[in-house]
Amino acid sequence: MKPIADPRLNLLTVLNVQSARPTGSTGKRPAVSHATTRDWHAIARKAQKKAKGASAGAERARRALADKVDEAAEVIEEQEDAQTDDAKVGAEDAAFSDADSDDEAAPSPSSSVAKDPFAAHFGPNSALVEGKEVSQLEEEEKKWSKGKSVLPGAGEVAWTRPDGVESAVKGEEEALQAYNAKLVEKLRASSGRTSVPPTQAAWLRTLSTCQDVLFPKVEVGSDEHDAIREACAMHAMNHVLKTRSRILKNNEFLARSALDPSSPSSTPRNTQDQSFTRPKVLLLTPFRNSALSWVQHLVSYLPPTTSLIESYPRFVSEYSLPDGASDKLVERADEYPRDHVETFKGNIDDTFRCGIKVTRKAAKMFSEFYQADVIVASPLGLRTSIEKDGDSDFLSSIEILLVDQMDVMLMQNWEHVQFVMERLNKMPEEDHGCDFSRVKPWYLDGKAAHLRQSILLSSLDSPELRALFTRSCHNRSGKLRAIPRAPNNGEGVLGMVPRGLRQVWSRFEGGEVWEEDEKRFEFFTSKTLPTLLKSAVSSSQTLIFVPSYFDFVRVKRYLQKNISQLGSDFSFAAISEYSDTPEISRARGAFFQGKKKFLLVTERFHFFRRYRLRGAKTFVFYAPPIHPLYYPEVLAFPFTAPSSLSSFQPSGDADVDESELSAHVLFSKYDVLRVERIVGTKDARRMCGLDAEGESGERRFTFV
Repeated sequence: MKPIADPRLNLLTVLNVQSARPTGSTGKRPAVSHATTRDWHAIARKAQKKAKGASAGAERARRALADKVDEAAEVIEEQEDAQTDDAKVGAEDAAFSDADSDDEAAPSPSSSVAKDPFAAHFGPNSALVEGKEVSQLEEEEKKWSKGKSVLPGAGEVAWTRPDGVESAVKGEEEALQAYNAKLVEKLRASSGRTSVPPTQAAWLRTLSTCQDVLFPKVEVGSDEHDAIREACAMHAMNHVLKTRSRILKNNEFLARSALDPSSPSSTPRNTQDQSFTRPKVLLLTPFRNSALSWVQHLVSYLPPTTSLIESYPRFVSEYSLPDGASDKLVERADEYPRDHVETFKGNIDDTFRCGIKVTRKAAKMFSEFYQADVIVASPLGLRTSIEKDGDSDFLSSIEILLVDQMDVMLMQNWEHVQFVMERLNKMPEEDHGCDFSRVKPWYLDGKAAHLRQSILLSSLDSPELRALFTRSCHNRSGKLRAIPRAPNNGEGVLGMVPRGLRQVWSRFEGGEVWEEDEKRFEFFTSKTLPTLLKSAVSSSQTLIFVPSYFDFVRVKRYLQKNISQLGSDFSFAAISEYSDTPEISRARGAFFQGKKKFLLVTERFHFFRRYRLRGAKTFVFYAPPIHPLYYPEVLAFPFTAPSSLSSFQPSGDADVDESELSAHVLFSKYDVLRVERIVGTKDARRMCGLDAEGESGERRFTFV
C-alpha cells in the first residue's frame, strides 16, 4: 500500500466518510442491484434511538470509539511502515493482497470474482442467495440434489446441493490459488517440504469450495487429526485476512473519493464489505487442551507483517497445566487406552472463551467479542457468557464455524452445542456501532445462515450429529458428509471380545422415533430384567451398562421403587459421571465382594474414568454403547484392564472362564449406527431389519 501524503486524506480515512447511517435526506445510500426487499430499515431506526440508560450509551460510544481508534492505528501503521521502508512493505503488501486485487472492482463476466471462491460465496451480491427470499431458500433446500462421490482425503462422501450449483473439488494447484501465497508458503515450510503435505492439500481442496463438511471419522490425537486442524486453521485465517484487507482498502477508496470526486479513483464500486459485528470465525472445542492446539495453529498463519501477539504467554499459561504441575495421565499412559490419554492430557477445563483480534501488525488474545475476529470457546463457556450477559449478537456474523471433537461433546452435554447453534446468524438486537451503509445485503435480508461454512469433526457418527448437520447447516454451496466405515475394515469389534463369551442381541420394536425410549424401557422392565432375576447365575454379579444418563436415572428410580418386588435379596449400586471418588470406591468394592448383586453404570462414567470394574459375570447393555471400543472393554473386565485390551491373550490363570460369562444387548432399528460399529456393516443391516427381510425377520441374534 502506498503512503498517503495528504493529511486531510489521513483524517478522512480514519473517520470513514460513510460512517453516517442513512437518515432522511442527509445522505444517499449507494444503489445496489438486488431483487429482494430488505428489512434493515427497522434495524437502522433502532440504531438511531437514544440509549435507555447512561451506562448503555457510554458503552456503545466506547465501542464505537475503540473501532475508530483501531482502524486509525492500522492505517497509521501502514503509512509509517511505507515511509520507513517503502520497497519492503510494498513487496509484502503485494504478496498479501494479490488474491484480493481483482475482485474489489465492480463484478463483470471476465472478472476474477467468478474465480475466487471467497468473492463468489461471501461477496456483497452472492449469486447463491441474491433474488430469493429466506422462505424460498428454505423451501428449495428440501429439494436439493443428493448423491455420493469419493473425495481426496475424505474418502466416500454423501453430498447435497442446490440444482445448478457447481461445487466440484478443484485440482490442488487451482485450489491453492484461492489462498494467500504467503500462508501457503508457511504451510510448506511447517512440513519441511517443497510441496504442501498430502492431507492438508486434500483438505484445502475441499474447504476452498466453501461447502459444509461433516467428517465423523478422525481419530483424536492422530497425525491426520493434527493435519486437518492445520488445514482448517489456515483456511479460517485466510478468510479473516481477506475480510480485513478489503475493509481497509475500501476505507482508503472512500477517503480518496471524498477528497476528489473527479479523480479516477472515484470510479463507482461496491463498498458493502461489512457485517453486523466483527467476529467471523467461531471455533468450538470441548477442553482447553484442544483449544490450545488449535490456537497454536491459528497464530502460525497470521500475516507475515504481524510482529506481536499480545497476551499470548498468558493464553498458553491459562490453557496449559499450572506451573510445576505434572500430567499424571501422561506419566501413567500405559495404564489407559491411547484415545483416553489423547483426550484428557493437559488442561481439561470445559468452561472457557477467548476472543482473538487480528490486525496487520499485531494480534491480541482475550479481546472483547465485539472487537475480535476469531472466537475460541467451549459450548458450556459460550453458553455461560450468553446467559450471564443476555447477549448473543456477536454470533450474528459468523461466516466460518469450526467444531472439533464432537464425540466428546456428546459425552458432555449436547444441549450446550444445540444452544450455541440456535443463536448463530440471527438478526442482532442492538446496532453495536454498525455502519448499515456498508453491510452486505444478504446480512440485512437475514440470509447469513445460508452462506455460513460449517466444518464439523468427530471420531464417530451418530444421529445427533446428523440431525445437527441437517437442521443447523444450510450452506447454499452444498454439504458434504463423509461416510465412515466400521472399525477393522467394516468388520466391527467382535473380534476383540474374549472367545467363548456368549452374546445375545435382542431387537425390540421401536415404533416411531419419539416412542423408542418408552419402548426400550418397557422391554427392559418386562422381559430382560425378569429373565435375569429368574436365573441363578444372572441374578447376581450383573453389570448394567447404560449409555444415556437420562435412561440411567429412569432405570435407577425404577429399581429403587420396586426393590421389594424384585426379590428379598435383591440389591444394587449405581455410579455415574457425577459420582465422587468415595462413592465410586464404595460401589466398586461392594459389587466385587458380592454385597451388591447389580451394578448400574453410565457410558459417560466409563468415558471419563476408564476404570476396570471387577466382579461381573453377566453384562447387560441397555443400548449399544456409542463408542464401539467400550463394548469389548466392558466384556473383558474379568480378564484385563481397558488399556491392555489390544494385547490381551487368554490364559488359564483368570478368575473366571469365558464360558461362565454372558452378555445381553438391547437394540432397535434406530441404533443401526452403533450396531454397525460393533458387529460390522453386513450383520448390522440384517439385525436391524434393513435388509430384504425387513423388520419381520429374526429378532434374536447370538454371537460366541
